[in-house]
Amino acid sequence: MTVPRLLLVAGIALLFYLLGTRSGRKRSTQLRDSALQVWHSPESKKARGKLQKLAKRNAKKIDKAVHH
Repeated sequence: MTVPRLLLVAGIALLFYLLGTRSGRKRSTQLRDSALQVWHSPESKKARGKLQKLAKRNAKKIDKAVHH
């Protein structure tokens, strides 16, 4: 492969890399924002609270069963 052709291929590869990383960054930002929106929603907070209470209650039951 000649030097000019190699430079052309390298330039095209660099261009596609830059375009890919920009769109990839944009998509990852969109996904992060969506995840944060779900995490901070009232329904999600309520569900996390219920799960935390359930975990504590079951942890006490398991502890009693193991130590008695």
